[in-house]
Amino acid sequence: MAPITTPLRLAAPADAPRIAALGIFVWLHTYASDGISDAIARHVLDSLNETHIARLIADPARRLIVAERDNTLLAYAVLRFGGGHRGIRCEIETLYVHPGFARHGIGGALLHRARQEALARCGDAAVWLTVNARNPRALSFYQAQGFVDEGERGFELDGTQHLNRLLVLA
Repeated sequence: MAPITTPLRLAAPADAPRIAALGIFVWLHTYASDGISDAIARHVLDSLNETHIARLIADPARRLIVAERDNTLLAYAVLRFGGGHRGIRCEIETLYVHPGFARHGIGGALLHRARQEALARCGDAAVWLTVNARNPRALSFYQAQGFVDEGERGFELDGTQHLNRLLVLA
């Protein structure tokens, strides 16, 4: 598919409703293929609502980067600085691209910008993230970008553990 050039910028408080809506849409599209259970509904409405996104935008330990075209949000990434894995202090908590714009280079552009932010903030462009082990599309994308699989992490949803892969790009 042809690359789409889209400006990237830091999110502003006014972006919170669009980020929340895109986050819910991508999360449900990716993980609710069997329908929407109570656990899924609660998780999405608790963790991807406008208020929560506004708190992330205001959090000095985080950066939200948005990709938009013609004032329409296409993708976003949430970076968290601090803690980390193996001394890597920048985690990509979220990298969501609207499914209609996947495979157009937007995810790669967001990843590149995330590494620039990591370098500026931490003095090192290394980043880490976790991805659902049953998301072959995301795993393939990150492996193509040079990420290395360093093991597993669990994600609990309503008492059920879901396997995530921990990936590093040093």
